[in-house]
This record gives sequence, structure tokens and C-alpha cells, in this order.
Amino acid sequence: MTGSAAGAPAPRPAPGSGPRSGPGSAAGSGPRVAVKALIVRDGHVLMNRVVTPDGTVLHGPPGGGQEHGEDQVAALVRECREEIGAEVEVHQVACVYEVQSVSRLRDGVPIPPFHQVNVAYWCGLADGQEPGPGSDPDPGQDGTDWLPIGHLAEHEVHPPGLAQWLEADPSSRPIGLGVLPL
Repeated sequence: MTGSAAGAPAPRPAPGSGPRSGPGSAAGSGPRVAVKALIVRDGHVLMNRVVTPDGTVLHGPPGGGQEHGEDQVAALVRECREEIGAEVEVHQVACVYEVQSVSRLRDGVPIPPFHQVNVAYWCGLADGQEPGPGSDPDPGQDGTDWLPIGHLAEHEVHPPGLAQWLEADPSSRPIGLGVLPL
């Protein structure tokens, strides 16, 4: 624990004023916390579609970083609005997994060491909502796709371990997946 000379804990920065974790943040600032939406309908899971500069299509669940002072449900609702343009209903935690990298997935550009803890929630689209253009999609995001859960191996889903987890027998799925390779 860090503290002052008198031994009292150091004050926390005000929301929005402290350093942000994630790509470009200083190494050693601790893992970034992110939330992910697992939206399943009719045997398909909704995934963001990202096109890399070389034209490769990647898929990953909607979601992103939790901001300071924001609870996880609010973060996930905001991220889905930004990325899939739809309101979601957040249900229970599905799994927790980590990713670590020293390069950006979409283009391989080196970045400072990146460590993210992802809390994935089972979600549903709110009544009358369908995915569409989001208000603030991720770089390279080119819409969304409903991927058949039984055929995720035919797509480049990241992290691959999450795709394998989704394809597994629900009765044998652990909640904690550990660090998954990108």
C-alpha cells in the first residue's frame, strides 16, 4: 500500500483526473478492468467485427474499459451503446478472463505492456433494440455479426479461448478462465 509519510493512505485521484490504464498507459499502473457483453440469440452470439489494415476480419464481444467511478453494469450499457448502437439488459456474470499483450491486435503495432481483466456478462438486447452503428465504435470496427456458436472456430474470434468456452458444454464451463492468449 502506498501512503504518506505519516502512514495514512494516499488520497485517490478525483474521477477523470488520474492516469488511465490500457494501451499507452505507463507500465506498472496495474491491470485495466473491462466489461464484455455476451449476447446470445437463437444459437448465435453477437460479436463486433473489426477489419485490420490488411483486410483480416476479427471478431470480439462488445464492451470495453470501466471508467473510474462507474459501476460495471453502467459501463457495459455505455460500451454497448457506443459499439453496437443498442441498449442492453445486463444479467449475471458469465466468466472472467485476462488478456496481456505488447502489440495492438488489429495492426500489430507495439504498445506498452497491456494487461486487462475482463468480466463478461450474459446480456440481452432491450425490447425493440437491434444492433446497428454505435455512437463511438472502436478503431477498425466495421459493424457486428451474429456468429453461430457451434461454428466459432470458423471465424477469427479473439481471444480464441473465449470462443472455445462459448462452444463448450454449459455444465462444464468454469467462471474463471485465467489469462487467454490473443
